[in-house]
Amino acid sequence: MKIIIDKDLQELSEILNRDETLKVECLAPKDINNKNIKSAEALFLRSITKIDNKLLENTKVKFVASLTSGEDHINHETLKNLDISLSSGQGGNTLAVVEYVLSTLSILLIGKKITPFETKIGIIGFGRIGKKLKEILDAIGFPNIIYDPYIPECSGTLKDVLECDVITLHCSYSKQGKFPSHHLLTDQHLNKLSKKKFLINCSRGEVLTEDYYELKNNNFVFDVWPNENEPNFDNYSKPMIATPHIAGKTIGAENNFSFNALKDFNNFFDLNLNYSSTHKIKEVFVGKSLEEEINFFGLPASLILKVYDVREDDLIFKKYFDNKNINEDFQDLRISLKRLGITNHKITGDVSNKSKSLMNLMGFRL
Repeated sequence: MKIIIDKDLQELSEILNRDETLKVECLAPKDINNKNIKSAEALFLRSITKIDNKLLENTKVKFVASLTSGEDHINHETLKNLDISLSSGQGGNTLAVVEYVLSTLSILLIGKKITPFETKIGIIGFGRIGKKLKEILDAIGFPNIIYDPYIPECSGTLKDVLECDVITLHCSYSKQGKFPSHHLLTDQHLNKLSKKKFLINCSRGEVLTEDYYELKNNNFVFDVWPNENEPNFDNYSKPMIATPHIAGKTIGAENNFSFNALKDFNNFFDLNLNYSSTHKIKEVFVGKSLEEEINFFGLPASLILKVYDVREDDLIFKKYFDNKNINEDFQDLRISLKRLGITNHKITGDVSNKSKSLMNLMGFRL
C-alpha cells in the first residue's frame, strides 16, 4: 500500500516505515497535489494542504488523516462523495492553546496590566478550547463571559464579550452557515475597543479584518494571520506579542495527533502499528512560593512562564516580522518552534490538594 505523508510529520513517518508492506513517500506540502498522490491509498496531512476535490478526484485514496485541530481546510462534502474516510485531529491541541493563553495572562498579571480576580475575560467560541479555558478561569475565580451563537447555554452576546478587559478568540473558522466567523470582528468593533483592552487571537487570522493587523496596538496578541499559506506582512504593524501560529504546537499535542491518526489508520486498514512517544517527562520542583503566588494571582504565573514564556517565540518571530520578507519562511519557522508544553512537565514538591487540583486541571503531571 502506498502512503503519502507530509514531510514535517517525521515521527509518524518513521513509524509507518516500520511496516515493510507499506510504501511511504514523504512530500513537501507544495508537492502534495492530485498528480503526485494518484496511486496512494492513504494520506497524512497538515492544515496547509487543502483536502478537496482538486486534490482527491480520480485518485485511489481511501483514507485521509488531518493532523491538526482545525477543519476549515477540509471539504467534507468531497470526502463523502468520494467515500473517503477522514481521521480528524479535533481536540488534540486543546491544552497547548490554553497554555498559550495562560502564558499571556501570566505576563499581564506579573506586569500589573490586569487585576487578579477582578479582570473580566471574554471568550469567543465555546468548543473544546473555550470550555477548558473557562473551566480554569472558574477554578481560579476570574470572572468570564462566553459568546458562541451555536451553543444555547452561552448567554453572552458579542457586545458583552467586547466589553470585557481581555478578549480571547477560539472560534472555528467559516465563511458560510448561520453564524460565519469570517471577519467576525470588523473595523467598527475595533473603533469601539478601548486601548486598555487586550485582544488575543488563537483561532484564525481571517476572523479579524485587515484593520486589526495594520493598526499599531500594544495590547494585541496575535498567533494567527490572514492567508498563512502565502503571508504578506508588508502593511502589518507589530502587536504586543506576535507568533507564527504556534499556540497549539507542543510535543504533547503532536503526540495526540499522531496517536489518533495511527489508531484510525489501524482500524480502517486492519493493521497493528504501535505509537509510543520517546520524549521524556521533565520534573519541576515547586515550594511554598507556588501557594503564595496562586493566592495572590490566582494562577501560578512564574511556574507557567518557566514552562512556556510566549515572549520567547515573540522575540524569534520579531526578526522575521521586522524584515517584512518571510513569505518562504513562515511555515519553516512554525515547524521549528515546537515546544515541550505543560503536559510533559511533572510537578514535584510539597503541594496542597487544592493546588494539585489546579495543576492537574491545567495539564501538569503529578
